[in-house]
Amino acid sequence: MNDTYLTTMIESLEKKDAILTEIMKKDSEQAALLKEEDFSFDKYDKTVEEKDVLIFRLEKLDDGFESLYNKVKEELDANRALYTSQIRRMQELIGSITDKSASIQAEEARNKAALENVFRSEREKLRAGRSGVKALKSYNQAMNFRNDNT
Repeated sequence: MNDTYLTTMIESLEKKDAILTEIMKKDSEQAALLKEEDFSFDKYDKTVEEKDVLIFRLEKLDDGFESLYNKVKEELDANRALYTSQIRRMQELIGSITDKSASIQAEEARNKAALENVFRSEREKLRAGRSGVKALKSYNQAMNFRNDNT
C-alpha cells in the first residue's frame, strides 16, 4: 500500500479536527449573541451562514476520508503492525473529533433553547406592541367620539 493514502487520511482528519474547532468558536459566538440584551438577528444569521460553510467542508472531508479508507481497509487489517504509528495517530484524531462533536452537539442544544427563548421574548414584545397600538387606537376613537359629541 502507498503511504500517501495514510498520510492523506491523517491530513484529512487533522483538517476535520481544525474545522470542528472553528465550529466550536462559532457556537460560542452564537451563545454570546443570544445573551446580548439587544439581540441581533443579522449577526446571528451571519454566524449560521459561516457554520454552514464549515459544515460543507466537513462533509467533503468525510466523503474523501471514507473513499480512501475503503481503498486501504483490507491492507490495513492484514498488516496492522506495519502501520502502527499511522493507525495510532488516526485513533488519536478520531478521539479528538468525537469529543469535539459531542461538545458541539451539547452547545448547539443549549443555543437552540436560548434561541427559542429569544423568539418567545420577541413574540411577547410584538404582542405588547400590538396591545399598545390597540389601546392607543381605542383612546383616539374615544377622544374623537367625545370631541364629535361636544
